[in-house]
Amino acid sequence: MTRISLPYLWFWCFAAWALGGMHFFMHNPGGAGLYLPFNMTGWIFVALMTGLGLWQLTLNQAVCYSRFHLWCWLLLALLLVPLLYPDSPFADHALPRLAGLAGGLLFWFALLQCRFDDAGRWRLLYLLLAAVSLELLLGLVQYYLLTPGNWIGYNTQTNRPYGIFQQPNVMASFMATGLVLAWYLWLEDRRAHPPVRRLWLGTVIAGTALLLVVLQSRVGQLGGLVGLLLLLPLAWHKHRKACLGLLALTAFGLALGLLSMALVDGVQRGLEVYTNPGVRRHYWLQSLALIAQHPWTGVGYGDFERQFMEFYAARRERLPALPPMEPNLDHPHNELLYWGVEGGLLPMLAILLAALAFVRLLARAPWRQALALAALVWPIALHSQTEYPFYHSLAHWITLLTLVAWIDLRLGEPQQKTYRPWLLARFAALLIPALVLPFMLTGLHTARVVTQYERGGAREPALLLAASNPMAWLTRLEFNAMSLRLSVGAARQDTDAFQAYLDWGREFVRHTPRANIYYNMVLALNRLDRPEEAAQLLAQARYYYPREPLLRQDNISQALQSLEQGVQSAAD
Repeated sequence: MTRISLPYLWFWCFAAWALGGMHFFMHNPGGAGLYLPFNMTGWIFVALMTGLGLWQLTLNQAVCYSRFHLWCWLLLALLLVPLLYPDSPFADHALPRLAGLAGGLLFWFALLQCRFDDAGRWRLLYLLLAAVSLELLLGLVQYYLLTPGNWIGYNTQTNRPYGIFQQPNVMASFMATGLVLAWYLWLEDRRAHPPVRRLWLGTVIAGTALLLVVLQSRVGQLGGLVGLLLLLPLAWHKHRKACLGLLALTAFGLALGLLSMALVDGVQRGLEVYTNPGVRRHYWLQSLALIAQHPWTGVGYGDFERQFMEFYAARRERLPALPPMEPNLDHPHNELLYWGVEGGLLPMLAILLAALAFVRLLARAPWRQALALAALVWPIALHSQTEYPFYHSLAHWITLLTLVAWIDLRLGEPQQKTYRPWLLARFAALLIPALVLPFMLTGLHTARVVTQYERGGAREPALLLAASNPMAWLTRLEFNAMSLRLSVGAARQDTDAFQAYLDWGREFVRHTPRANIYYNMVLALNRLDRPEEAAQLLAQARYYYPREPLLRQDNISQALQSLEQGVQSAAD
């Protein structure tokens, strides 16, 4: 009987993720991270691939590594340092994203242990292209075929396709990556190409160009445009006829997109959106100002939202031209600035060193080749500096790591060192999937019951008790449970329930200020006959959220008159 090799299993596990796991759909209330079910299924596959790679290490009896990969581990260590800074009471809130970074580097490490040959590495790129193709197909179905009241809840009036990602800009940067990748595979994979593969590549090029038009995403369009400009020197130098053909396919897709916008109903964003940077510019400038105030230690890991909100509100008093901050801003729409605000200059230096190390890696190749390789990672890298795609989509993180690992391997073979303590590696190979798989599977169950509870109007409290993994959705479960307690307390005139909500709410808004939490605390204070405190808290909430309709006096008065009918309980 033929023995199946672990690299073979790793490859098919990657294929199962690219062709299935990352496209998993389940109704959810939105959000980021594990609040999106396809991210939970993605981590299941990443954990399996990590375990397979670590086990393969023991069979190789040698560790495969690259200098660039080791450099990334060193930079991760630098990102851990701010956890030790004093006056960081919410540093534990940063642990999930640090764990995501470590999990990604372990995935990369596992890939290295598989020692794929050149053909196997090319297949990884085609699997990524297949993942893009499935999202492209889903996006086209959403844009052209879905009708109002469809089962996935797609908004056909807005009609900006988002694939599985539930956010058009995230979909756009994935499509831009697919466009650049299809160009690159056409130009650089010089192996025998059957006509069906050429047809596939051409369809992806035209289809992604079409979606980039109808998505009307600035970051997606800029990512695709600059990516193609980076590819043009190589394309024109190697094969001018192929270059012209690829440009024609891209132009064909763009033309179809423009025609579709004229014929298909949907939101039409005006041309001014391309010249106006919007409120992000103010967030970036104020983030820099906040970093300047706390250059060495930052405001503390996990404390961005509260600190930035207070800082921004104070700056608006001195700078009236600043627009009001959007509610629930938990990220400055720039990954570098996010780490800088929370951790100071050291995390920013670590990220910049990683970028410089990548540029140094590219410098090993001739300049045309280096530009083409840079094009592969450009759309996602750009997006990380205008929003937060890695928190929204594990697929973006794994896609970026796979492309970086592929570039690293293309520009130099990994090195090897003999590895003897195989027992430790095998223990980790079993432990990681054993911890991650149950956590994510029970997390999916929790996601289902919490979504069912919220969509049912919070009328079945037993669903909250049925959540099998409260840690996966802890904040949302906590909010729903406390809102339920407040509602029941209002019906029973239970002052202890009002006080319990106040105690919890004051602690909660220390790190996650939310307008609806303030709203409920104001109601609770009024029901406790403490109107002065209620007025003071309401004034503070309006100071932070000057345009929040929920905090208007008419809404407060109406809620106080009908509090026995329930309180604000929709999770944010």
